[in-house]
Amino acid sequence: MISYQYAGAVRTINMDSKTLSPADSWMGWSNGHWEGETLVVDVTGQNDQTWFDRAGDFHSEKLHVVERYTPRSADTLMYEATLEDPDTFSRPWKISMPLYRHVEKNAVLLEYRCVEYSEELFVRAPSQEPDSQVVLSFERN
Repeated sequence: MISYQYAGAVRTINMDSKTLSPADSWMGWSNGHWEGETLVVDVTGQNDQTWFDRAGDFHSEKLHVVERYTPRSADTLMYEATLEDPDTFSRPWKISMPLYRHVEKNAVLLEYRCVEYSEELFVRAPSQEPDSQVVLSFERN
């Protein structure tokens, strides 16, 4: 199981046997197996309701992701993902990055608090006038 800071989400990785998704969802359906020390996760069954980023880069329900988690040290993993979606991309593409364990004393996974309509503060067409009801206040200590 993987626990995420965003929206209190958790993701179960089925390790016993490959199973099919009972329904498409925003995190998809994860089947995993080991290749040596690398955890390989095959993700299918994702709906088309999510974006890759705030820029709105999207995918279809045919998105297929293969993730690889490989230990580099006691406190780091190398994360690699191959993404393919024949309805959206002309060919598969890959990303990779190290994932670091928080090693400071008393490290905790913080709650993500979603503020309603916060996108209006970050995503606005340049020609739009600021909403007169949105007020940002910063105090200097």
